[in-house]
Amino acid sequence: MNATNDIIIIGGGIIGMAIAVDLKLRGASVTVCNRNFPQTASVAAAGMLAPHAEELPPVPLLDLCLKSRWLYPEWVRKLQDLTGLDLGYNPSGILAPVYDLPGVDVRNHNQSQWLDKTAIRLYQTGLGDDVVGGWWYPEDGQVDNRQVMQALRQAAQQLGVNLRDGVTIQTLQQKQGQVTSILTNQGELSGNTYIIANGSWASQILPLPVRPIKGQMLAVKMPHTPNEPYPLQRVLYGPQTYLVPRQNGRLIIGATSEDVGWTPHNTPQGMETLMKRAIRLYPDIANWEIEEFWWGYRPGTPDELPILGHYGCDNLILATGHYRNGILLAPATASLIADLVINQQTDPLLENFKGDRFHTQPSPPPAPMTSFNVYPVPTTINGNNGNSSLSSPDELIIAGRKFRSRLMTGTGKYPTISIMQESVAASECQIVTVAVRRVQTKAPGHEGLAEALDWDKIWMLPNTAGCQTAEEAIRVARLGREMARLLGQEDNNFVKLEVIPDSKYLLPDPIGTLEAAETLVKEGFAVLPYINADPILAKRLEEVGCATVMPLGSPIGSGQGIRTQANIEIIIEEANIPVVVDAGIGTPSEASQAMEMGADAVLINSAIALAKNPVLMARAMGMATVAGRLAYLSGRIPVKDYAIASSPLTGTVV
Repeated sequence: MNATNDIIIIGGGIIGMAIAVDLKLRGASVTVCNRNFPQTASVAAAGMLAPHAEELPPVPLLDLCLKSRWLYPEWVRKLQDLTGLDLGYNPSGILAPVYDLPGVDVRNHNQSQWLDKTAIRLYQTGLGDDVVGGWWYPEDGQVDNRQVMQALRQAAQQLGVNLRDGVTIQTLQQKQGQVTSILTNQGELSGNTYIIANGSWASQILPLPVRPIKGQMLAVKMPHTPNEPYPLQRVLYGPQTYLVPRQNGRLIIGATSEDVGWTPHNTPQGMETLMKRAIRLYPDIANWEIEEFWWGYRPGTPDELPILGHYGCDNLILATGHYRNGILLAPATASLIADLVINQQTDPLLENFKGDRFHTQPSPPPAPMTSFNVYPVPTTINGNNGNSSLSSPDELIIAGRKFRSRLMTGTGKYPTISIMQESVAASECQIVTVAVRRVQTKAPGHEGLAEALDWDKIWMLPNTAGCQTAEEAIRVARLGREMARLLGQEDNNFVKLEVIPDSKYLLPDPIGTLEAAETLVKEGFAVLPYINADPILAKRLEEVGCATVMPLGSPIGSGQGIRTQANIEIIIEEANIPVVVDAGIGTPSEASQAMEMGADAVLINSAIALAKNPVLMARAMGMATVAGRLAYLSGRIPVKDYAIASSPLTGTVV
């Protein structure tokens, strides 16, 4: 390819940054889009280079890991020459103590040597009494992963890589087998080649079986006697734990492996588990000072192999799913992907890691009466609602997050908290909006609201209700993000933006809304602005990077239905982001009407909460949303000025 072509890399961890630096050194123009640099899995790792100590299976992963380990010395030298930083590269070998003797055959292999109980203590004093021997892997080693990340970022900046932090990807736009652009919370970006390297978050962009595997870690400070080395000089790779000593006296202890989805934070149980294992391996740790503890998400795949190479489109390349070996595999991945992009050369190694390996299951037998299955039918959008036979996906995607339901509901105005809970469940919605100011102040009807819903199943949409100025809304939005994080939604950056100075009709302020949206988008929020049905304002909000636009059908809580249909239809026609009809819907037929117009979703609160039977109304609104969406997808018949008989006019009896 022409070296001047633009390359967009999604993901600013060690894999994305290593690829960016390699491509830039080869003359390419590179942009890196990253969610949050400090939260990358690479920063949370331990930095072991341990293909042998981890006892990886012979092929193909071991071959790739060995290739990368061989590349490491030169790769480190290159980064150190560019930045002047010490990367903590230390190929000093890894010691793997064990608590149970291996089988009779402990013959040494080329890559390892068996050490008995006495010999292993010559390599490392102070081991626990339970250690009966171990393996010595002289070719393995470590690197300071945080120093590597700092060096990669500094090198990228010095080389002129365009680094864009706080960017979340909403969707990839494709046309005729090519990705044409990406939609982000900061607007639309276009390039010639797109590389997905965002680890655990890759499945939020593409249908990939990459899932987060949480790992908790901690660090202690080794004691130091002047003119003597630190107590631990080599990496100890013990049963279910590892100890990685840094040259500055910091000792990394890791790591748990928890398949708990996006559950964040360190936990007492996790820390206790790590400390028990570490103390059994090296008892002196029990009295050392704790410096830090942290956690991160490893990108796991079903076969624990990375996903590398072209995927679906000619200009779309994957570099994700590295699981426990992201630090080790960075040099090889960068080299292989850069060759693929610049020289269009596919190394035979990549054949083992193609993304379509998960899509090659045997085809099911043909269904009977296939002649009737002419048109694809999308899945139910709102759970079942009596449509459980629907089969192909039709998901609502906002800021890269996928939802089955296209109905959003609120939490205010219900007679009781319990009725609100039942109504949310009956609607089968997945997004619930919460007024931040009312929860913060424990306003009537909002006591205990934060604990009333299962936030592992419901996505919180904090809103800035009650804010009359842009400044107020920005401040409350920040509080809302923290509230979502405190309730366990660590990566929730959504905010429903409301700036309403009008106390009679509660109409939003267009100027204040645009001003607040610009600021919040720059701060990394996925902004869902509530607006008048103004097509020009909607387009301006899209241009500044909002995740949706939410035009009103009629004034909030009025139940007048959709009085702004003509303008909403223009907004829908012109928008490249989801359009959510918000406010004024009073009946299920009006919810269905909004969906039939082509709206991507509806937000309904008063019509449910103030109904005589809110739970039944919630269910009706959910079903109406599904019906309207299906009607829109199916396409209505043309409207004519004259009648057309339903029955055939030929073959009639005379």
